[in-house]
Amino acid sequence: MAQHAAELAERLERIERLVMISSKEAFNVREAALFLGLSESRVRHLVHGRLIPHYKKGANVFFRKSELEDWMLQDRIPTIDEIEQEAYRYTLSAR
Repeated sequence: MAQHAAELAERLERIERLVMISSKEAFNVREAALFLGLSESRVRHLVHGRLIPHYKKGANVFFRKSELEDWMLQDRIPTIDEIEQEAYRYTLSAR
């Protein structure tokens, strides 16, 4: 029973953090990691490799929420219908 209560408390804390950051426009590393569903160390690795948009103010790293959303959605995979339509348009233009 105590384990269930601890798990429930942990889940509620996570929900509270997510609700809190949902209203923010700029995140620190911890908040960005929570928002992205990544570990803080993974976010720091992405920052170090300049693979994720970020800002630095002294030793602190910050992220714009909108830029993180754009970054998450940058590699869209087309649907089968879109691929077929593109192939059809290509064959028409090749004539």
